[in-house]
Amino acid sequence: MVIVKVLVDAVGVYNAGDIVTDAHDGLVEIAKKQVRNAATGELLAEIVDSNDIVNDNPSGRELELQVQLEESKAREAQLQEQIALIQTDEELRELKATAKELKIPGYTKMDADELKQALSAGGGDKDGE
Repeated sequence: MVIVKVLVDAVGVYNAGDIVTDAHDGLVEIAKKQVRNAATGELLAEIVDSNDIVNDNPSGRELELQVQLEESKAREAQLQEQIALIQTDEELRELKATAKELKIPGYTKMDADELKQALSAGGGDKDGE
């Protein structure tokens, strides 16, 4: 089993920092022959000892991916909040439409909970529908 560390982006399907265990023959040949990027002269890949890859220091690529992951999580949280607001707005619109049909006074100034209570008292069911 040959372990290869990719040193630059776009070496086949691999990117800089990737550690390929049981690397295929083409990648092993690139590492053995010390093939370099024609434009920059950078070494594309190197064969590593399994002891070299067992360290607790994340590579630059790992750190970059971690930052991207955190940004994605923050964006997801923002989107979830927006979805919740949209759903709440939709529910409020539906409650107000029902209150309007039932001619409940002051429905335009009520929040969702007040509308549900008013609708419940005004003949609607518990959920205000």
